[in-house]
Amino acid sequence: MLLSGTTCFLEAMLTHGSGVGNVARAVEEMGIRACLGKLVKFVETNPALGVTDARDRDVHHMSIDSLLDAHKTHHDSCDGRLQVWAACGTPRGAPLDGYAKVGEACKAHDIGITMHCAEAPGDLPIFHDVYNMSPMAFCRDAGLTSRKTVLAHMCHLDGEPDLAILAETGTSVAHNPTSNLKLASGIADVPAMLKAGVSVGLGTDGAPCNNSYDMLREMHLASILHRGVTLDAGSVGAHRALEMATIGGARALGLATEIGSIEVGKKADLVVLDLRGSWAAPWDPETVRQGGLDPVDLVVGSCVGRDVELVMVDGRILVEDRKLVDIDEGEIIKAARRAVTGIQSRSGVKATQKADWTYE
Repeated sequence: MLLSGTTCFLEAMLTHGSGVGNVARAVEEMGIRACLGKLVKFVETNPALGVTDARDRDVHHMSIDSLLDAHKTHHDSCDGRLQVWAACGTPRGAPLDGYAKVGEACKAHDIGITMHCAEAPGDLPIFHDVYNMSPMAFCRDAGLTSRKTVLAHMCHLDGEPDLAILAETGTSVAHNPTSNLKLASGIADVPAMLKAGVSVGLGTDGAPCNNSYDMLREMHLASILHRGVTLDAGSVGAHRALEMATIGGARALGLATEIGSIEVGKKADLVVLDLRGSWAAPWDPETVRQGGLDPVDLVVGSCVGRDVELVMVDGRILVEDRKLVDIDEGEIIKAARRAVTGIQSRSGVKATQKADWTYE
């Protein structure tokens, strides 16, 4: 994330296996800013609904008490760069009162909430058939809606009534276009959300659902995707996509007074892009000053994470000349390769290969 220009992230579903402490140590070492969503889970395996969840075996490690312990231990650590949030999965049959207890605990302890919600086509029928309500009516009745809540995906809502609840409660949405397209989940109606006054930030989802944490690629996709859906060339666009990735994300996290834009009094979280190559031509600062070139259109339309030259968080330079300053990237890559080898060995899963292709 740092190498592609992300200075702050919200982890939307940190499981027991990952360990909040492990990720907190990584945040400390890397110098990045983070909101870690500690998963609070209920038993969700439900054959009647066709729902299976292997994480149910660790459900006792993902209780409200475990959330409160993690919050007490790690919240506001890393020189104030780390927050601990509550995370919940999309409701798929678990009782509403369980989610309500999460909402009560978070309100009592001033803890942010993030939840996957209405992501896949099959989610909306579950809200209707199991809970007899819309996705946002569920969240409202469970006490999960507030200015301290970020709901991820939101591809399948009940139109204007759900949008009204989002806007009235100040609940934010994390739009993840690459993930939603890769997983064939659907497309969130972001233009309607923005028109209704909903706060929308831009996300990537997890690496398996995205293949990259490149927020510049995400901005580009968000800036053109909704034009094709709405047949409106003015829908969303580059400026709005940039806002969703910066100040919109900061606003969703409750950090808009601290980060998200370059202003006097805010923290020094900065990203510098290299626009000197052919990919950014005809970039010219003087032409920009004279109004002949829109730098936002150029950055969102032409740049990717590899164009990030420098990254600063809290006034500390973490990436310089496209390299991590204090961390050995090579060792991280080696560790990742070892981990992948172990996962493949334990699972026995292999990538599909085309019979008429040669793999070397």
